[in-house]
Amino acid sequence: MNMLCSGNPNHITVASAVKNYFPTAKFASRATGYDLRFWDAGSETYFRKQIINYDVFVNSSFICGGGQLALLEATHEEWAKIGIHGHIINIGSTSEYLGVNDIQSKDQVYAKYSIQKRALRDRSLQLNGLNNIKTTHIVAGGLNDGIPEHKNWLDLTHIAETIVWVVEHPCLIPLIEIRANGLTRNE
Repeated sequence: MNMLCSGNPNHITVASAVKNYFPTAKFASRATGYDLRFWDAGSETYFRKQIINYDVFVNSSFICGGGQLALLEATHEEWAKIGIHGHIINIGSTSEYLGVNDIQSKDQVYAKYSIQKRALRDRSLQLNGLNNIKTTHIVAGGLNDGIPEHKNWLDLTHIAETIVWVVEHPCLIPLIEIRANGLTRNE
C-alpha cells in the first residue's frame, strides 16, 4: 500500500495520527511542496502527477472553496485513467448534518463549511466502487486538536484506527461515522 494523506503531520491533525499508524505514508501540504488550493493550474497539475504514485489517498484537510471535493475528483479521474484500483478516504464532519437554516449556521463561514462537507460526502458516495475505486467517507464528530476546550472531543488516534480498519476491510464501506463518547482514554 502506498498512501498519500493531505495535511501537515507536524501539526495536531488527522495527518499526525495517520503518520503514527502508517509510518511510510507521504503527506501533501504546503510544507511538503503541495498547494492543494489549486489556485493556479500548476498546483493541480503537480497533484495529478503525484497521485498516480499512490493507491490510498486520505483526503483529510479542509480546504475552503471546495478543495476537498476537487482533490476527490482529481484523484478518482487520474486513477480511473490508468486503472489504479485504489481507495480514497474522505474525512467529513458531523457539521454535514446542519442545514443552511440551522441556528448554528448563521455564521456564513460555518454554513459554507457544512455545505462543502456535505457535498464531499455525497460525491464520495456516488463514486464508491466506480472504476473499481473504493471511496469511504468518514463522518467525524469534533476532533481533539489540542485546544483545551476540545480535550473531550474525538481523539485523533480513533480516526487513524478507523482508517486502518477501513483500508484492511475487503468490503466496500461507503460511509462510517465516529464520535467521541466524552470519556477519556487510558493508555
